[in-house]
Amino acid sequence: MSEPKDDPRHDTLLREIDEDLRREKYEKLWKRYGSYLIGAAMVLVVAVAGFKIWEYQDNRSRSAASQKFTAAIRQTETDRPAAEAALRQLSENGPAGYGMLASFQRAALLARDGDRPGARALYQELQRTASPEMYRELAIILEAMTALEAEVLPLDSDAILGKLQPLTRDGNGWRFSARELSAVIEYRSGRTAEARGRLGALASDAQAPPDVRSRAQQLLTQLGEG
Repeated sequence: MSEPKDDPRHDTLLREIDEDLRREKYEKLWKRYGSYLIGAAMVLVVAVAGFKIWEYQDNRSRSAASQKFTAAIRQTETDRPAAEAALRQLSENGPAGYGMLASFQRAALLARDGDRPGARALYQELQRTASPEMYRELAIILEAMTALEAEVLPLDSDAILGKLQPLTRDGNGWRFSARELSAVIEYRSGRTAEARGRLGALASDAQAPPDVRSRAQQLLTQLGEG
């Protein structure tokens, strides 16, 4: 089945997601930790942009799910309980693709409201159930971001670091975000030498995105030469 390329509903859906996540992730996380911290603030937008939209163009249930999802996104600023209820219903009973998107969005809302344990629990569930694998890996990235929002480093920071480790390998699509987050965990854990090594590698990696290299260099400067 061919994927729709010119359906304006796709653009509308992605635009709504983009605007919402810019507000929820970019502003909140960037303001809190500074420009050097999060390399994956828009990672969910990128992932959704690459989504197949799950063959929704000729499937009534998926079209209905699309409308419910978009309506729930719009409600997040006007009626959060209703938005949460709609997203929960969609994540539990909707078509697989939109059910997964709804779970990601529910987790983002929980994180935005300061319920980091609830958000992390949803991301952990997605790490077990999301498909394909790139979305399970995305859930790891977003859980790490959520955990690092806390003023105090979470007690399970080493476990988070362990989850990130496979994603740091060459060839993994999330490797630069995973490497940056791993460096931040090392830094905040007091393992300065390890953090410096990770950041130095990022700063000198010509394949890394320019903003990632720039933040790595900024943090290296903050750590000093010693």
